[in-house]
Amino acid sequence: MKSLVILRKYSIVALVAILVSIALFPTQTASAGASRALTIMQQSVEIDYGNKITITTKVDSGSDSDDVTAARALFRPRGGSTIWAYSYPDFSVDGNEVSLVFEIPTGPGSYYPPGAEFDIEIEVTRANGEVSSVKSPEPVEYLDNANDWQRVEGDGYTVVYYGVSRSEVVNLVEITNSRIPSLKKVLGVDSTPDFKAVVFPSIKAATPSFPPVSQTATDQFLFAGFAQPQYRLFVQGQMNPTTFIHELAHLYTHEAVQSPLTGDLPSWLNEGLARFLETGSTNSSNARLRSSVRPDEFLPLRNMISIPGQRSDVFIFYPQAGAFVGYLIEEYGAESMASFLALMDGGISLNVSFEQNFGKSLYKAENEWRENFDAAPLVLPTATSLTSISGSESNDGTPIPLVGFDPAAEPADQPEPTAAPQSLPTVTPEIPTTLTDKTTPTEPDPNILVAGIVIGFSIIVGVWLFTSRRKMPKSGRDA
Repeated sequence: MKSLVILRKYSIVALVAILVSIALFPTQTASAGASRALTIMQQSVEIDYGNKITITTKVDSGSDSDDVTAARALFRPRGGSTIWAYSYPDFSVDGNEVSLVFEIPTGPGSYYPPGAEFDIEIEVTRANGEVSSVKSPEPVEYLDNANDWQRVEGDGYTVVYYGVSRSEVVNLVEITNSRIPSLKKVLGVDSTPDFKAVVFPSIKAATPSFPPVSQTATDQFLFAGFAQPQYRLFVQGQMNPTTFIHELAHLYTHEAVQSPLTGDLPSWLNEGLARFLETGSTNSSNARLRSSVRPDEFLPLRNMISIPGQRSDVFIFYPQAGAFVGYLIEEYGAESMASFLALMDGGISLNVSFEQNFGKSLYKAENEWRENFDAAPLVLPTATSLTSISGSESNDGTPIPLVGFDPAAEPADQPEPTAAPQSLPTVTPEIPTTLTDKTTPTEPDPNILVAGIVIGFSIIVGVWLFTSRRKMPKSGRDA
């Protein structure tokens, strides 16, 4: 009887092992070696800018395609945190060829920035369940074909532009390249992926390509640009080196602190870094504060977690953020700022990282900085408000007005380049990818999910066998 019980138990283990192998290796057991390679024979792209991208693809299935039962088109914008989406378009078969037409929606509710590049993959399924796929060798770039886009390469980035002279762009690139070593040193970034900057000749020309924030913002041309690190690019409405470096600094900062354990940086730190790195000095921020802001008007850092909504506070926010963050860099060194960001990227909270790195609390450093402007020290905040300084509130999608820009100054028929604002840089939201009803984000492989369930079950069975074996009474012969 004892042997029968043990046999039953180990039969269960064997069955579990078989289920695990089936779940983990379905293609090998079902149709090993049967998959046929696909080849893209022809692909054409039509961009209806602001609405959709239509892609017509013809693939060679490697054999007669009469048994093709489904075709799937997958696409994903390139970047650090993007996902695949897919649709099942109609398709036609002619001998070995499978032809299909599908769309990538880019209109309202499915915004993508100009310059986004999409990887494309085509997948076909046959009647026997065999699935074959092929990726397009070249990405599809989303730009308005009505404009004559040109390109100039910089140090780790590409400027895509139209409507301005090449010499202006070359000059902008030379100035920006001279700032790259400082960005890398302060932020602790040795190398970055290739970035892209899409630059329009004016804010009026760029505004229709900005993310939809509000109709008022669109009508009044309130924004100079948007940085979108998830696509590793930014869009700018003016050929201005200061604004350009500010936006590029946001992309570098995103690479320096991108751990999902960290969350969003508080705006005073994110914008303060970008503001300081525009020139590598606090001179302009300090001068702005001393000339335009009374000491009793300074904002507490705990109120600078997100960019303020009041226009008057925005005038204070940017120079103060740049002055305080710049003070830390100039007082303690660029390497110290880089190590501070590295601690946060490791998942340590901002307040703990700050104290470990700078040897004092953020609250104390803030009051020491305020002394330089004869501002009264802040009262020691409570534990709750101290925690709030670290910043768990995202400012993604929060636009910043372009102060000093007068839309009436630009003729409606011929937009002219707009000078950079002297007080504020540009908006830097991170806009998530939105999918329409016709596209669906790819889901985890169900085989992997089944495997996980089966493996978990097998572990439970193994533990049960081990414990029940130990508790089984010994036979009289063993006693």
